[in-house]
Amino acid sequence: MPKIKAEAKLVENVRSIASNTRAHSVVCDLPAAAGGSDSGPTALELALMALADCGVTIFADVCKKSNISPGKVEVAVEADKSPDSPLITGVTMKVAVSAKARKELLEGAWRRTEANCPVLFIFKEPIPVKIEFEAKQE
Repeated sequence: MPKIKAEAKLVENVRSIASNTRAHSVVCDLPAAAGGSDSGPTALELALMALADCGVTIFADVCKKSNISPGKVEVAVEADKSPDSPLITGVTMKVAVSAKARKELLEGAWRRTEANCPVLFIFKEPIPVKIEFEAKQE
């Protein structure tokens, strides 16, 4: 099975650089109030950004394959999270589409988007995570 790869490396303090091994990278950091320098999104914010973008990208692809002009597409994602817990307790995905296509066609395209958005699956269904930890003393 092909693998999708990503990695992150600590730069300084709590700032890191995450990359996809295809020459794309993003700086992640904590807000100043949490001890960071606020030079990029947190990992959780990046995950929510990925969810929003997956919705936009897959919807555009579904529309393209269905000969539908998607028009203007915006997806906003909000997560509920207590400040004293690492867990998010809920996610709301708000989708706004403004197009010349019939509403029924756009709704059908969105249903196909939900059925094919890999990032949405990560949020909706538990996925086994295998952790391999190695520590070396310098």
